[in-house]
Amino acid sequence: MGTIITLLIGMFIGWNLPQPDWARRMQDKVMDLLNSTVRK
Repeated sequence: MGTIITLLIGMFIGWNLPQPDWARRMQDKVMDLLNSTVRK
């Protein structure tokens, strides 16, 4: 569980810096997933 939290925090920090295309695609997928779960 701690590994997942660390990974999520690291991705969030990485998303606020200049990011490669693969990271931008991953961010879009995660944000879509989160938005779909919040809307339900």
